Amino acid sequence: MTVGRIFSDTFAGIAPASVPGFVAAQLIGAAVGLGLLVVLFPSAARSADDVVLAHYSETTTS
Repeated sequence: MTVGRIFSDTFAGIAPASVPGFVAAQLIGAAVGLGLLVVLFPSAARSADDVVLAHYSETTTS
């Protein structure tokens, strides 16, 4: 998305010189979000298999 907005000629476009800052902020935000997920929901990884159920189509033959 950020790279695409470089080529936009509208008010929502991003100056090419600003792209490294935008990308760095996105990576920092992703890291903070992952950290909060781990802190607030420590058992989420262990219980994920209990939540996700296999779905088989009726047309599948096995």
